[in-house]
Amino acid sequence: MKVIIACAGTGGHINPGIAIANKIKKENKDSEILFIGTTRGLEQDLVPRAGYELKTIDAYGLSKKISIDNLKKIIKTFKGLSQAKKIIKEFKPDIVIGTGGYICGAVITSASKLKIPTMLHESNSFPRKSG
Repeated sequence: MKVIIACAGTGGHINPGIAIANKIKKENKDSEILFIGTTRGLEQDLVPRAGYELKTIDAYGLSKKISIDNLKKIIKTFKGLSQAKKIIKEFKPDIVIGTGGYICGAVITSASKLKIPTMLHESNSFPRKSG
């Protein structure tokens, strides 16, 4: 089984992804697991330390204010869609799992458009937009 796990930002997003990856590997030792994250979050440290490969794409959250910075983030996030699609096409996963962070939008959308099954994991007791 080939699995992509998309997570970024905080341990609250990344650690559930690692736990899922560890369970998959325990049940099926031949599984191939690839994480997709950003260059800015804790995934840069936590994912490789857990023994998994990490690929990165551009993904940004937006502020509620209209600004040039928001426009730049939108453009970069659209670039992230094509980056995610390229990674997914190369890896050819059986499923893509999102566990949180802005990264999930680009990765899950790209997988869905490529007709790859997707799954979202929500570890908060009350799913919501933070802030």
